[in-house]
Amino acid sequence: MEPKLQTEKLPVMKPIKSSPHAKLSKQQRQQVNDMVRETEDIAIEPIPAWLDQQKFEPILERDFPDLKKIKSFRLEPTAGKGENYTTLLLRANFELELNDGSEQSISYMAKILPNSGNRENVASWKVFYKERNTYGQYIPEFEQMYKDAGKKISFGPRYYESQIELDDELIVLEDLGKRGFRNVDRQNGLDIQHTEATLEKLAQFHAASAVRFELKGSYPEEYNQNLCSVVDSLKELRENQLKAYIDAFPLYDASHLTNDVQAYGSQADDMFQSFAPKIEGEFRVLNHGDAWCNNIMYQYDEAGKLAEVNFVDLQMSRFSSPAQDLLYLILSSTELDIKIAKFDYLIKFYHEKLIESLKLLKYPKPLPSLRSLHQSIFIYGDWILPIVSILLPLVLIDGGDDANMDSLMDGEGAGDKIRNNMFKNHRVIKHQKEILPWAHRRGAFEITK
Repeated sequence: MEPKLQTEKLPVMKPIKSSPHAKLSKQQRQQVNDMVRETEDIAIEPIPAWLDQQKFEPILERDFPDLKKIKSFRLEPTAGKGENYTTLLLRANFELELNDGSEQSISYMAKILPNSGNRENVASWKVFYKERNTYGQYIPEFEQMYKDAGKKISFGPRYYESQIELDDELIVLEDLGKRGFRNVDRQNGLDIQHTEATLEKLAQFHAASAVRFELKGSYPEEYNQNLCSVVDSLKELRENQLKAYIDAFPLYDASHLTNDVQAYGSQADDMFQSFAPKIEGEFRVLNHGDAWCNNIMYQYDEAGKLAEVNFVDLQMSRFSSPAQDLLYLILSSTELDIKIAKFDYLIKFYHEKLIESLKLLKYPKPLPSLRSLHQSIFIYGDWILPIVSILLPLVLIDGGDDANMDSLMDGEGAGDKIRNNMFKNHRVIKHQKEILPWAHRRGAFEITK
């Protein structure tokens, strides 16, 4: 291979514009329009100088054995304001020349630590270790298990193991956007079609992880927590969120729940940092751990019909009951019309797909019953309060400069501003009016310890 051209590394904030003569299908035009809208609201964050072209050269050499030279390279941020709260996600764009004189465009997704004040917290949570492990080891194993059983399944983007020793955290993944994958509108949420497709893929992922556990033994200890914290750095955040949440109860016609939720929330453990309970006989799986709609991508055929589902951001996986992922996904990311009205139906739908996959993969233990799954959802009801008071409002609010982890961690100015905005948001009010009475009827705010 000839020496590659070293190009100037300039961050570009706008997407590449298609040629006006390009022939695009209706679906492709929609994807381009979505990209343009998203990019107009990009959150500009400094791109570190260490993430240069050389970090990607071994990957390019593997993907393009006939590479002659790199004609251009640039990095651009991908997440709009209010779309990502832990890591910094960048798109690395390349224009290549091959040995036969032809040209090729390619892009990769690069995940690094944020430049914000929350950087040390994120580094301590071991999320990069877990995500590398899940993408690099477990997903290939799960996909091979299905292949051996005669079923082709894809769970996520291709992962590129770094061949270079790095001083900083870096995860490089396939850019699923190149294959037409995209997110749904988080504020509208998943309709019944997208919800069922996501639950089916979750069931397949969970089933494979349960079978692997029986065949190969335990997952590393880091998978006992979503965030591997030693020190509780989120206590102030929880307290501030709870106070602002309860202060907004009159807007949700929920003033009568104030004392119950205050008493419950003031003594509740932080579910994101808690160790998974060990319950004898419990059916356990590798949960995605952060299964909200921005971490799920969808691919469509030329007619616009949903064709495939892939998971991203597998950095918070925890080995515990699937109840965790089910509560997380349904309460945070489904359309309001189905969130509560079809909750039990969605659990049954998931259970049917789970049993189907467990049978296919020859799960060696008794199959979990639907009743036991419902019981587990009650046991894991401690997830409800953090989902509806922290995650759900972030899903529903508009993006903005203050929609970031630093603002959430701020106990005063910026933090008060975002909390005031989120809990008075008209979408949040509508969802809370549906969820709070349902959660209360289920005993979600009872102190049982």
